[in-house]
Amino acid sequence: MWVSTLLIGLVPVLLLKGSPTSRTRLDEPDHLRVRCPVCSWQPRKSDRWLCSPGCLHRWNTFETAGICPGCTRTWEETACLRCEAWSRHEDWYVHGER
Repeated sequence: MWVSTLLIGLVPVLLLKGSPTSRTRLDEPDHLRVRCPVCSWQPRKSDRWLCSPGCLHRWNTFETAGICPGCTRTWEETACLRCEAWSRHEDWYVHGER
């Protein structure tokens, strides 16, 4: 009986790993390839943004590529929690560096 419970608990993790955007995020400690284009600050997985104006949901915007899971709003720009500058969300992703 505990085996079926264990397998049911693993289903969301397996589905999450199958997603191309989440797979790259899970493999990268603390968003190693995400940084503020203005001050180079790197957000941690525990950092949270607020969908405001919007549904006021709090989440890590880089876990969903800028899409609010509360209302599905796509944020074209993201504010840095350190320097408070707004930049295009896609400019936060650093390509080709490790």
